[in-house]
Amino acid sequence: MNREYGLSLWTFGDNISFEAKCEIAADIGVDGVEIQGDMTQDPIRFRKILQNHNLKVLSVTPIDADISSNNTAKRSEAVQYFLDMMDWAKALGSERICLHGKVGKTSANEDYEQDWMLFVDSTRKVMEKAEQLDIEVVVEVLNRYESYQVTTAKEALKLVETVSSPNLFLLLDAYHMNIEEPNPVQALRATAGKLRVYHIADSNRQAIGNGHANLQEQVNTLCEIGYQGPIVMEMTASDSNHEEQDSLDIVTSYYKRSLRTLKTWESNF
Repeated sequence: MNREYGLSLWTFGDNISFEAKCEIAADIGVDGVEIQGDMTQDPIRFRKILQNHNLKVLSVTPIDADISSNNTAKRSEAVQYFLDMMDWAKALGSERICLHGKVGKTSANEDYEQDWMLFVDSTRKVMEKAEQLDIEVVVEVLNRYESYQVTTAKEALKLVETVSSPNLFLLLDAYHMNIEEPNPVQALRATAGKLRVYHIADSNRQAIGNGHANLQEQVNTLCEIGYQGPIVMEMTASDSNHEEQDSLDIVTSYYKRSLRTLKTWESNF
């Protein structure tokens, strides 16, 4: 299988340049990266930097936008952010963006069902443009400590079915599944037809083997269900007390070690 492996650039921190992050990613040996949708940045310049380092954009992930806000103006602003992000992603060279609930919104505005319908309605607006641009949108399933909306594969499938767009798919994350799913392998199997991106980190969001999640079983399952999408590593340093350079070195070592493990697992499957 010609698998693409990647990593999330945000994990390198905010105080080094985009080019420096790409240099590190290329040195680690990944095929591509996941980029935050910061539209204050020039996508053409980013695209050239990526090309210089032989890196592909695997996905563009949102910074933060509350598409289920009960404040009409804020909700419209959030939807517009995603509409603009698709144009930005296209200019960057990406055919995929990620959508998820607002990080930090861990309870309903007032009424859960109303919030759900607002989420659905906003997603439909996003998908109208996604279909026009022929861009793929993946709904990332988070955990309850980041967002209370769409925290399980079952909820994500319900959203995809309700919105009913041919361009809407799913992103499952091993770290989040460790918190929310009774059985991550069953979640992967249940979403097989709609899964387009898989994030990997151990149960503590560190390197493969640093926690207690059975990640090899999950990777084996991806192979069994014929998953063709990328495996994107999203790992962080063990605590917040490290100096910035220490944290960067730690995360880099996590990625190098985890990438070797992933390639070994898949080559032996």
